[in-house]
Amino acid sequence: MPGALTTASVLQCIHGGRLTVPAASTALTVDGQPVLVQSDLTAATIAGCANTNAAAGQTPCLKVTSVTTGLSTALTVRGQPVLLDTARGLTNATPPAPVMWQVVSAGQTKLTAR
Repeated sequence: MPGALTTASVLQCIHGGRLTVPAASTALTVDGQPVLVQSDLTAATIAGCANTNAAAGQTPCLKVTSVTTGLSTALTVRGQPVLLDTARGLTNATPPAPVMWQVVSAGQTKLTAR
């Protein structure tokens, strides 16, 4: 079964840029870290993306634009689906194909709720 993502999870764009995703709620925690939900990604930023060849028309990944998979269908926090370690989505970078972000590590081993 997929693990829930938290603020301790590691998420990256496909160019190696790291996502920073703040949690809007602390209603559910895993290993003491707030669980991430779908709406938390709207505030995510991406730093260190290597997609920077301006001569080729590339722009770096700076923010998340969508989640395409990896949302819990059973677990929610304040009405928002929890993100799972199977999550993937798109960023705002250009071109040539859809630019993805993905989970490198869930960063947790147990679940606690309050």
